[in-house]
Amino acid sequence: MGFELRAAFVKREECKAAWESEVEFTEMARVLKSLAAELGQDTGAAIDELAHHGLGAALGVLAGQAGGDVEADYLRRRAQDRILASGMQ
Repeated sequence: MGFELRAAFVKREECKAAWESEVEFTEMARVLKSLAAELGQDTGAAIDELAHHGLGAALGVLAGQAGGDVEADYLRRRAQDRILASGMQ
């Protein structure tokens, strides 16, 4: 019985980790889309890079199009979105 409980706990933790990863990816995509729109850029290229190569590559695409560093803008936008989502305005 102890083995079954441990297996169930491990399965639960794996599901939780997968869910958290999915939520984080969704948040990154939403913030990238918002930032690209703020910069007046096409969102498709940044989202494609995020899906295939990760956040660094997506920020690189935005930086290349904007002609500057966008990492600080991304972090600012992400913090603002989290504040709005938590209702702590």
